[in-house]
Amino acid sequence: MIRLANETDAEAVIDIRKDIILSEKTTRFFVSSPNEVPNDINKEREKIRKSREKNNLYVVFEVEGNVVGFLVFNRYEHIRLHHAGSMGMGIREEYTNQGIGTKLIEYLIDWAKQKNLEKICLGVISVNKRAINVYRRLGFIEEGRQKKQIKYEDGSYGDDILMAYHI
Repeated sequence: MIRLANETDAEAVIDIRKDIILSEKTTRFFVSSPNEVPNDINKEREKIRKSREKNNLYVVFEVEGNVVGFLVFNRYEHIRLHHAGSMGMGIREEYTNQGIGTKLIEYLIDWAKQKNLEKICLGVISVNKRAINVYRRLGFIEEGRQKKQIKYEDGSYGDDILMAYHI
């Protein structure tokens, strides 16, 4: 079930981010390093509250009453960019490959159409092949690539792939 996030979801969202950043399987999917694990629940509560005030989208995906995923979309504030915005999302590893990411993005696309948005932007790290495949399948196209934008602790690099969905 997808629903609008409320401030009480902040702890679950922080836990999902921690799981992704600290997991050996998924740590390279986020820009944040394991040394920068988010833990400020009040800051996350504030993000959720401000999202509603600014008419952005912050949703969570629940399974049996537990938050297992989230999606955040922030419309750009400059007038010349106001037709577009950027999204980010995260799903607990044990719930991946079950269509949750697809459902969250489809929800966002429907919401964006109702808000007369024209473009949804995102950045995805080149090593996150699973996410890239989902985005492409849903109609996102690559618009650019920042080569070696992410440098991992072991000295290797990842590209930041800039993708967009045109409504």
